[in-house]
Amino acid sequence: MNRIILLLLTFVPVVSGYLLNLLVLVPGLGTLLFYLLPCVTLIFWFFLGNLYSKSGWNLAQSTLIGNGVGFLSLILYFWQFLLCSDDSRNIFLAPFSQEFTANTNLLTARLAMLFEAEKNTISQTTMTAMQVLGLVLMVLLFMLGYGFGKRRSSSVIREGQES
Repeated sequence: MNRIILLLLTFVPVVSGYLLNLLVLVPGLGTLLFYLLPCVTLIFWFFLGNLYSKSGWNLAQSTLIGNGVGFLSLILYFWQFLLCSDDSRNIFLAPFSQEFTANTNLLTARLAMLFEAEKNTISQTTMTAMQVLGLVLMVLLFMLGYGFGKRRSSSVIREGQES
């Protein structure tokens, strides 16, 4: 697959996260998409890792390039929410920094709440943990997809040699 297309596909979690946050307010459709869109995005991320395994990049290169948008999003998140005051926060960058991992929030929220000092409390600590855990989940899914693709292509080569 063309490497430019692979690079463009790394923006899918940002687009789906934006759609998720936008459409969650639509009655009926929002509830359906709240559960469906994260599943589709996470399956797609595994599939994208599989596609990157055929790109010619090794695992480290593929992981850095394929998850580059996520790494940049996390850096933006740290900058906007941990280093900037509320008054100086950028109204575009602050929400954009959370879109990459928006699809993982259902899976990471409970785990992130363990970092809180008080039970059943959500503060900046929980939100930051959700961003980090979400990126870790996305990277792991991507790497699993990459490994699956490499293993599958090597077994296809072996089967071809045996014939």
